[in-house]
Amino acid sequence: MMIICVAISPFLAISHAQAESTENPKWHQWLKENAQPIESIRPAVGDVYRDLRFFDPLLKNKRIIFLGESSHGAAQFNSSKVRLVKYLHEKLGYQVLAFESGLGELFALNTQIYKQSPTESMKNSLFEIWQTKEILPLFEYIKKSKTTNNPLQTAGIDMQPVGSYGIFLKEWFQNINPQMGNLAKRTEDKFTASLYHSDIKSFQQEQKQMIYAYQKLYQFTKENEKELAKIHPDSNQLMKVTQYVLQDRIHSITNVIPHYVTYNYYFQEGNKSLSNEAYDQYNIARDQAMAKHMVWITEKLYPKQKIIVWAHNLHIRKANTKTENPNRSSVINLGELLLPKIKKQSYILGLYMNRGISALNDRKPIAVRFPHPTGRMESILSKTGYPNFFVDLSQAKKHEGTSWMFSKRAILDWGAWEEQVVFKQQYDGILYIDQVNIPQYVDKASIGRTVPYFSNVSIPKK
Repeated sequence: MMIICVAISPFLAISHAQAESTENPKWHQWLKENAQPIESIRPAVGDVYRDLRFFDPLLKNKRIIFLGESSHGAAQFNSSKVRLVKYLHEKLGYQVLAFESGLGELFALNTQIYKQSPTESMKNSLFEIWQTKEILPLFEYIKKSKTTNNPLQTAGIDMQPVGSYGIFLKEWFQNINPQMGNLAKRTEDKFTASLYHSDIKSFQQEQKQMIYAYQKLYQFTKENEKELAKIHPDSNQLMKVTQYVLQDRIHSITNVIPHYVTYNYYFQEGNKSLSNEAYDQYNIARDQAMAKHMVWITEKLYPKQKIIVWAHNLHIRKANTKTENPNRSSVINLGELLLPKIKKQSYILGLYMNRGISALNDRKPIAVRFPHPTGRMESILSKTGYPNFFVDLSQAKKHEGTSWMFSKRAILDWGAWEEQVVFKQQYDGILYIDQVNIPQYVDKASIGRTVPYFSNVSIPKK
């Protein structure tokens, strides 16, 4: 199943006239003096991370780092973030990697990874958009870390399922009660399929059945905690996590999925206004769920560990409601919903690209609009003289050389559609990649089994 990141509406473009048409030479000078060149955007054996040590003082008092991306379909985003994860784990003591992917599946990975190949682990825990050869070294690294005194734990923050959690529950539960194992598999399959529903009445019937089944499964885990725990003795958090996921399934079925079923209904009816409205409500409910999971992970499950979060820019930035993008509604997001104490402990890193081709969630290629008009953020950032670089915004004070980050300026979402963003308001730092291309996917996409995404619009003209 594909992850959903932007609301569907007719693709328009903000006029270039809305962006400043000139650039202050002092901006360029400040960027040249403060940008940190990135020597490599690929993980490598024996890497000493010499070019990443600028992060050491910036993250000294930051317990959580959010790694964003303006596209889910850029190979160089994937590889550069894998390298960042390895550095953060090896050198700065970050012990948990949380993905914008399946809540249950990524928690189950900590138990299953010992007996799976890295490719199997990746396919069982991540959405198809991230099942790429560029991310595969990350799963090789995670598996290897599990044999050390410093294992990298994985966690999921998305209520949307990958689809493999039912198999994990069945194999586990059937050791105690085969009927419960089969019930878990059937119910998870229904939960995954619920995002394809367009018949509201039919869904409402299944909704009641799923809620009852998850309540029964939750009660089963409560009554058989000791016996179930003995089956996976090395996973001391497994029972707590499983019960949380089962309860969250009920929350998702009740409060989140109905919005997407409504969207599907109006989408098929051709009612653009009501389908967009339902889609916005779904995105709000989904980010509310992700914020809830982040609170639980940071406060309850891993209260003392340092955490890395891998997600799209629009989920992690600090104030999505203050951005402007004609291709989607600026709904409240995960970053905006976090508790103040979590925000204070966090560093938000946005990733953007200069040129090349990336892929949409359905893997269709889309070219980055290039060259960039004077005054747009890409044009300003490219004046550093480095192909790939990082620039910290968190320590910058407002003056003539930094005024570009304090005003609303255009930058490309997914490399194709302009949105207006005040960078200082949204991010603590920016990682800028010069050239991107489509990832190498490890398998063919599940054609016909992907949630509708950009399917009712055409690629915008340059």
